[in-house]
Amino acid sequence: MLLQLLTALAALAGAACSLLAEGSGAAAVAGILPFTAGGFIYLGTVSVIPEILRDSGPCQAFLQLLALLAGVAMMLLIAHYE
Repeated sequence: MLLQLLTALAALAGAACSLLAEGSGAAAVAGILPFTAGGFIYLGTVSVIPEILRDSGPCQAFLQLLALLAGVAMMLLIAHYE
């Protein structure tokens, strides 16, 4: 329960930092966005890949990994053309 409280406090601190950095312009976004996206990709792959490899056969696991990589590629394209 203590770790859950710590996680919630960290989320509030992150929200406060983002609200404070809102008016600082594109420089803050250029530094924060890659860090945040990397965190989401890391958490997604750490939690998804072991389940993919455990619960399916090799062909199904390969297709799911391709879908995961396609999602990352779409995020890169959106970020590039935004």
